[in-house]
Amino acid sequence: MTRILESMDRYYYEYGGIHLVVIDGIADLLAGVNDEESSVWLIDELFRIAAIYRTVIICVLHTVPAGLKLRGHLGSEMQRKAAGILLIEKEEDGTGSLVKALKLREGSPLDVPIIRFAWDKTLRMHVYAGELGTEAAKERKLSELRYAASEIFRDRTQVTAKELQQGLMNAFGVQDRMARTYIQVMREAAILETDGQKPANYRFLQPYEEPKWP
Repeated sequence: MTRILESMDRYYYEYGGIHLVVIDGIADLLAGVNDEESSVWLIDELFRIAAIYRTVIICVLHTVPAGLKLRGHLGSEMQRKAAGILLIEKEEDGTGSLVKALKLREGSPLDVPIIRFAWDKTLRMHVYAGELGTEAAKERKLSELRYAASEIFRDRTQVTAKELQQGLMNAFGVQDRMARTYIQVMREAAILETDGQKPANYRFLQPYEEPKWP
């Protein structure tokens, strides 16, 4: 961390500012991603130096296997405090990469289109290759709502409307109004249903499966 600070201080004054900082492998700055105290300190420190140097800091961290959550306490702290989180996935055929929003400070990440990048042999670099179509975007939205529900309902057959709403707010970093919209979308897609005996409770109907993007 000391070298990052020293570099930022040097380049800030040498070039009159810093456009952005990318830390590829932020977990390497800690003894372990599950060190809660150090994780809190590190994220607070990054916020502090971003404010001092008036710049944006992008951190790269792996997700847990076959999931949408970031690894360890470090990942949890980043999900709580980051202004935005982007997920990059390889396409199944290996021809490109997909970039999708997992969290936005304002607005719904599920309304952001999935962007594709692919390798251009002529330019010898990755280039923008368009967006996935409407159907793929819709399936992505339902898939991630299904995954979030599977986490909220883990080891439980029912949850209250309040618990469900709070779980969605935590999962996507959205406000209560958007969480209620997500609940309505899941009801219409038969991902959830209310309990006939307890209308304020919800049941989860569809198991989560790893999505297969075209």
